[in-house]
Amino acid sequence: MTQYDISAVLEDEHTRLAGQYVAAFRDYLVAVVLKNAPQTRDARLRLEDVVREAMGKAEVLGALSTLREASGVVASDTAFMAERSRLVAFADSSVTKILSRVTFAEALEDLVDRVPATFRNAAERTAGNIADTYSSGRGVISFAKSAEDAVTHRAQELITKGVREGIPEKEIGKTMSFDVNRIRTETEAWTEGYARMAFRTNLNSAVAEGRLRQARDPDVKKVVPALRFTAVGDGDTRPNHEAADGVILSADNSAWRFMSPPFGYNCRCQLDLVSAPELRRMGRVDSAGKVIESRIPSGARPDAGFRSGGPS
Repeated sequence: MTQYDISAVLEDEHTRLAGQYVAAFRDYLVAVVLKNAPQTRDARLRLEDVVREAMGKAEVLGALSTLREASGVVASDTAFMAERSRLVAFADSSVTKILSRVTFAEALEDLVDRVPATFRNAAERTAGNIADTYSSGRGVISFAKSAEDAVTHRAQELITKGVREGIPEKEIGKTMSFDVNRIRTETEAWTEGYARMAFRTNLNSAVAEGRLRQARDPDVKKVVPALRFTAVGDGDTRPNHEAADGVILSADNSAWRFMSPPFGYNCRCQLDLVSAPELRRMGRVDSAGKVIESRIPSGARPDAGFRSGGPS
């Protein structure tokens, strides 16, 4: 199956919200170095707001792409002839309005409203699960944790540097030689580069999680029972990413918790759906109708220190 190209939609979202993420990330770092608890809480809340809006909608986009591809599969099945025209129209529909033109809540409503009756219940279940994940904070915490870890590490480096210069740790931030402007100047390039890279990678993680979440729904799983890890395969593809290329696992295999791309920052790998007809053509269905899964190569794993996948 061919995955729909959603790169333009994600790029639009990155352009729209990455600046807000970078600004909150920068303020968070400064507040942590200065040990200013109120400012730290404020900056973290701003980070979480951006994460909730961007990553939640990216999950919706991932779920929507799964439903569109599944609709394309069943549209040729005579059992769905009564809804064939709507299935075809939905499979070919544009998703350009899904992210930047609507709020997270509106995106959830749109996910359900635009889906043909064949997958309406599946869409409703997934929309409810995504809403629960982000309203409860689980999704936000998962994505915000990486930012917190990076900020804590970088802040400690700055504090250690100040101490080496003879500034007592408790005086850092109060001393003119280690003020806010200096912190911003010394961390500007790192903050801009890291925050934008992390934001883009987290968007990709959320899309993959949305695709998986929707593919696991029982109504969808009957149509697309498996997913395939697909690496780009060019000179820039990392060996551990290349090792995972072509791995096929059933949608509900728990191994996707660590096998779902991205496998690292700036990873271009993706998850492709594998339909039931395609599995049969490949000889990947056993006599009981179950998916014959790939054996995961020993070298197929995320980059060192990188946690694969988004919130679960």
